[in-house]
Amino acid sequence: MSDPERPRRRDFEDNRTRLLQAARKLIAERGPEGLAISEVVRLADLNRTTAYKHFRTRDELVAAVMESLADEVGEMLTQPMPFGERIDYMARFFVEHPEIGRLMLHHLLSENPFPRAAWDRFVGQLARLAKSERSQDGIHPEMLGHVLMAIGVMWPLQASALYDDEGVPAATDALGREVKRLLLYGVLKPDAWPELVGSLGEGKA
Repeated sequence: MSDPERPRRRDFEDNRTRLLQAARKLIAERGPEGLAISEVVRLADLNRTTAYKHFRTRDELVAAVMESLADEVGEMLTQPMPFGERIDYMARFFVEHPEIGRLMLHHLLSENPFPRAAWDRFVGQLARLAKSERSQDGIHPEMLGHVLMAIGVMWPLQASALYDDEGVPAATDALGREVKRLLLYGVLKPDAWPELVGSLGEGKA
């Protein structure tokens, strides 16, 4: 005999996911300030009663979206990937998910920090890089994290304001190239990263 709790639990989680996805779509279009639970419910094709089982207020929903995005970014940071490819991937990822930049600005203007677990994971990755023999001495991982996060938050907003849809990919590739150059000659030891130097077409540093 099947457990009746299991289908109900699955429906509960599925509905929560649908609400978060709908909220993300709306936030990407107009920012969290214009988010209304009634619109989220309509887009998710659910009813208000179901929605209120998950989120009582708009702020609860916005906070949940922020947490899910932070977890997604955190998972992305731990995926095995060559350093240069990771920079390109992240630049494209933030452009493809403008809700991240909008939510980050909303949280910062409200004096709310980035979710701590995801931030610690991000800084932890940079700390490991800073301790590597392939990096320069004296790197401050947390401050480097703020620099990189500022790029990730601001670039999607700048890109959508300054370029049309066809121009954004090329501009994002150019941004990734400049981030690599800044890291290569400001954080890393170029001689220890020949593959990254080569990707910039600069030969041996």
